Amino acid sequence: MSQLSMSRNTHDPYDVLILGAGHNGLVCAAYLARAGLRVAIVEKNSVAGGAALTEEFHPGFRNSVAAYTVSLLHPKVIRELNLHAHGLSIIERPVANFWPTETGGGLLFPYGMAARQAAIAQFSSHDAEQLSQYEAALEGAAALLRELLLLTPPN
Repeated sequence: MSQLSMSRNTHDPYDVLILGAGHNGLVCAAYLARAGLRVAIVEKNSVAGGAALTEEFHPGFRNSVAAYTVSLLHPKVIRELNLHAHGLSIIERPVANFWPTETGGGLLFPYGMAARQAAIAQFSSHDAEQLSQYEAALEGAAALLRELLLLTPPN
């Protein structure tokens, strides 16, 4: 944080200004306010939430912008900010993803390795056979990132 934002000039109404009231901005604001700083958040949209927002894209049809990213919200943040007591409820989707194709239909990606391989095999048996190796490599990278996630980066 810059020296300017840490100064306590009594004429300045805020110590920190956060641009964007998406879930990342809201989390940052909560931690900074909890640390005793005076925080302002500005958001270009009429509501806060960013990717965690559900919007009506056509009358009667609502969809999450990208609320699945909230499942990436670190459990430590959920616990420290006591988000469940403030109404957080995470509902798991019945399937992992769906990718439509230009020709109609699409790839419905369920949970579970065997079910995922069967879904992919409809498009490519070779890719279905490689899925477990791909997911193992992906999990290895994710495990490393999880270890680094809460560490302060080097200067």
